[in-house]
Amino acid sequence: MKIRRTIAVLFTAACLAAFAQEPAPQTPESLKGVVQKKLAPVSKEILRVKLPRATDRKLKCGLPAMVIESHRSPSVELDLLLPATSLMDPAGLPGVAAATAALMREGTQKYNSQQIAEKLAQMGATLSLGGGGGGPRGGGRRGGGPGGAQVTRLVASAPTENLDELLELVGQVLLHPTFPQDELDKWKAQQRSQLLQMRATPAFLGAERLRQALYGGDARAIDNPTIESLDKIQRQDLIDFYKAYYRPGNSLLGVAGDISPDAAVAKLEKHIGAWESGTAKRPELPLNGPLADKKIHLVDRPNSVQTQLILANRAIGRTDPDYIACMVMNRVLGQGPSARLFRNIREEKGFTYGVSSSFAATRFNNHFIASSSVRTEVTGPAIDAFLDEFRAIREKPVPAEELDNVKRAIVAGFALSLESVNGVLSQRMQAREYGLPDDYWDTYPEKVMAVTAADVQRVARKYVPLDNVQLIAVGDASKIAAMLSKYGPLEKYDAEGRRVE
Repeated sequence: MKIRRTIAVLFTAACLAAFAQEPAPQTPESLKGVVQKKLAPVSKEILRVKLPRATDRKLKCGLPAMVIESHRSPSVELDLLLPATSLMDPAGLPGVAAATAALMREGTQKYNSQQIAEKLAQMGATLSLGGGGGGPRGGGRRGGGPGGAQVTRLVASAPTENLDELLELVGQVLLHPTFPQDELDKWKAQQRSQLLQMRATPAFLGAERLRQALYGGDARAIDNPTIESLDKIQRQDLIDFYKAYYRPGNSLLGVAGDISPDAAVAKLEKHIGAWESGTAKRPELPLNGPLADKKIHLVDRPNSVQTQLILANRAIGRTDPDYIACMVMNRVLGQGPSARLFRNIREEKGFTYGVSSSFAATRFNNHFIASSSVRTEVTGPAIDAFLDEFRAIREKPVPAEELDNVKRAIVAGFALSLESVNGVLSQRMQAREYGLPDDYWDTYPEKVMAVTAADVQRVARKYVPLDNVQLIAVGDASKIAAMLSKYGPLEKYDAEGRRVE
């Protein structure tokens, strides 16, 4: 990556702004009274970048691959995106996709689970396989949030000298998994234990209710297996899912590091070129607009001393033209300790230790969410504080200085993400995954800096929910139901997700 020297001063100042947005290793108990002295000189020139172009190839099996050659470190990284998403779990069997991904690394035709772990340790390599959110954040590519894993990712890395050994292992895991019954039994037992623990946590109950509120009626409403589905999952279900969705078509492989495109393709053909060709079906799930009517969803958790609050509605997908403006707006509203929600609800009012907002903008998810856990007795005042900040960013233009600081912090964070070859690969793969223009990231800083106060106010009015907010509250219903009912029609649920009349 080549960055013009003329923007060095801007980059330094922007980095300082970025660090101001993130908690330091030793965060003070309060940020009250902190004053920005502005001692660093600030350049008005916009950061210019030009990401290294990837070399596009296609393996004989039909797998598209993009290779970024970089000799800064003697290592190579692989990132394979597969459409084997939990959104394609068989009807009535949530958990099949997760089980399939988990067990592929636990036994192949040549190696058992212990041998795979030992070989990776000997190589100084890593290899993981599992669900990924696929949701970008700021300039990044991964995210998460309710609505089911967007893709399954195989991520691997090794020193260049051990790349052939790693790819041989990748080939075994990807092409020749055996799904051992004993490993499936272990996985199911672990999942049962984790589910019992998670169902006792407010965060899990809130996310579960949020999925039902925003995506009820389709696969996005289910993000975890159930005790009942775990009992039903059989080894053959995993084999069938593997055959249907672990195919090179609709997949994307990224390779980055100390290797040329020709050498990378030759090694890939040797170790995974025999992958059976075919194209896996992708989910067909529309990104619907915001829910029109306000609703309060109360999940009763008796004797809880806190209330988990989530304020949300459907918003934008990743390719929406408003995406960058929404990222800037959210940085003002709720991302980081200098954001308005944090300064108001934590610093000024002391209702919580943490509060934030974000967008889940992916191929299949499109929601805005703001959340916090507050003391039971301040549930109502905390909701009022959320709504006050929602109203303010919708109705009042962001002051010029506040907006400029936010935009510079975003650009600085983006620039720092390009310091590693993995960061560059991540941006390139996101562009390919969502069909973004080849120069999308080259012009990203310019687009961020071009966002105006009017843009921020426009997208806030459009996507920050107020009269149509979906409010999820997890807490002691005997103490908070009355105060919640004043905000809109209320539906009550128990901790098992069942509607309570």
